[in-house]
Amino acid sequence: MSVQMPTPRRERSNWPQPYLALGYLLAACSLPGYGYAADNPDAHEHGHARLQIAVENNSIDLMFTSPAYNLAGFEHEARTDEEKRRLSKINHWLNNTPLVDTEAASCRVTAAVVELGGETDHDDHGHHEEHRHEEHHNEEHHHDHEEGHEKAAHREYDVSQQLQCDDLGAGLTLTSALLEEFGNLEELAVEWVTQSGQGSARLTSVNRAFTINN
Repeated sequence: MSVQMPTPRRERSNWPQPYLALGYLLAACSLPGYGYAADNPDAHEHGHARLQIAVENNSIDLMFTSPAYNLAGFEHEARTDEEKRRLSKINHWLNNTPLVDTEAASCRVTAAVVELGGETDHDDHGHHEEHRHEEHHNEEHHHDHEEGHEKAAHREYDVSQQLQCDDLGAGLTLTSALLEEFGNLEELAVEWVTQSGQGSARLTSVNRAFTINN
């Protein structure tokens, strides 16, 4: 049974919702359940990330979601010049490096959107101070609010890319440079869908390749 793939749109100015087509496509597929990606797709777990891929002919649309810690080594808002340079370097890499590629490195990025979202410890600080002044004698309230403060510091990267590749034939083997580039990323959960079917894989630093039927 073939899967109806969306018509790729190559101009970024005509791509205001880069996740939409791929998100609907994968949501419509009953992908095998496994670990981080399927059991709890909204989990914020350091060391783990999710990559979703749709392949049509010689085009690949993908979405990558990861805690910011995996890429930057921190999740608070950048404070030092070094941290700001780190985020700038990551943004450039994610915008220009194919997150999957063929063995012949034939893929190139034709459109990309990189977003770093989520609340920061700075965002929650004022709220925390307000409650602390109102109920500074309430020890239980203060403890609960500290837990909320810690949770609010979670930030995530959401990356969408459109790739154009050469000769994406049957039995296609793809690799990801993510695990090589970012040492804090220990495991990448991959889901893919093509006109021939769908599947999933787990990638690690010692196993960065997977094969799909296109």
